[in-house]
Amino acid sequence: MKPIPVALIGCGGFGRNMHLGNLCANERFRVHCTVDINGDSARSSAEQAAAAYWTDDPERAFADEAVELAFIVTPHHTHADLSVRAARAGKHVFCEKPMGLNEAECAAVVAAVQRAGIKYVIGHNRTFAPFTRQAIELLRPLAAPMLICHRFADWNPYSRGWLLDERLSGGRVLGEGSHSLDMMCQLTGQSPIRVYAEGANLAAASPTGAADSALISLGFADGSSGVLFLSSVGNNGYPKEEVVITCANHTIAIQNFERMVVCAPAGQETFTLPKMDKGHRALLDAIARAIREETPIPNGVEEAWRTARLTFAAARAIRGHTVEMVAAS
Repeated sequence: MKPIPVALIGCGGFGRNMHLGNLCANERFRVHCTVDINGDSARSSAEQAAAAYWTDDPERAFADEAVELAFIVTPHHTHADLSVRAARAGKHVFCEKPMGLNEAECAAVVAAVQRAGIKYVIGHNRTFAPFTRQAIELLRPLAAPMLICHRFADWNPYSRGWLLDERLSGGRVLGEGSHSLDMMCQLTGQSPIRVYAEGANLAAASPTGAADSALISLGFADGSSGVLFLSSVGNNGYPKEEVVITCANHTIAIQNFERMVVCAPAGQETFTLPKMDKGHRALLDAIARAIREETPIPNGVEEAWRTARLTFAAARAIRGHTVEMVAAS
């Protein structure tokens, strides 16, 4: 497979520490250029990747015929605009979550992607975690409703800078809760029809009062239900994430994406990984196959738009204490 030339747009901590290393380690990709408003970050990232150049102007990357994939890892409020510009330039797009901060932004991304006929992938990596894929393989043949509880709990995340400002980050429900809502859809193989949520700004004060902690409930047409337990006032001494799924005399517990316990009529099995794997590397492989082999991808533009609508519905439910109906897609 010919390596895919990438423009890494966003060379902050997460872009450098997670995505840049994975891109450089994957022979299916080649970092062609790096882009950041901080020239030092762009330059050091380019040096690490042996990229052709670095720049503080994304338009240079969009105009570069050598670039095939725009890899967007910038602050949340820039995602939609950069995705639209990349699509208009004919580049495939990987965008970290969230897709956008409101319906209008996300609709513009969908329209630009469809008009350009390019591949768009959202960074909901937990769908590609080894234990998520294994759980889907175990549960899908049962063809039965399931109950899902996904706990995200740590101390005071989204506690500084632009992350506190909902106008820049969208808040934690959009920025991190979207991982769980997407995962519930992938596990059930469905889109929800109802969203309800209660939450509040319990940790560092947000200038817009954005909820950083919430209980979000999804209802599915077949009777399946999912609950996201999202807390910013937990203790970091306890593992941050656990997913528990019950379905047709099966219980599956995914513990911090490094251990999974499966209890079934035939008995109990425990699976472990050498280290936590939330699916970042497998997601890259899926992107490469989608671009080079035209294979479908589980979290393309339609799935990204679905999850975005769910996060917006959850935010409305929190503010208005309402049950939000959502159209199944």
